[in-house]
Amino acid sequence: MSVTTVTTTTVVVVATTALEIAAVLGALGTCILISALIAKELSSSYEDSEPTVKERLKLLMVCLNIIITPMLMIFALIVAVKVMEVLST
Repeated sequence: MSVTTVTTTTVVVVATTALEIAAVLGALGTCILISALIAKELSSSYEDSEPTVKERLKLLMVCLNIIITPMLMIFALIVAVKVMEVLST
């Protein structure tokens, strides 16, 4: 077997593996985003008379905002890449 064939095969295998990993990470990121959005919605609708609970829920919502903002950017990037893939074919 020649060096060119081995190199080409290696590049194809690495590229395929990288695409599979990217797809799995994209799906995982989307699931995390959905979970964070659900948690934020549920925590914003909770009503309790105790001030301690309200403070904790406000802190939770701030933490969820920290998670949600970059995840929305990543989700938008994933959607843009998928749209570009569809339009390029």
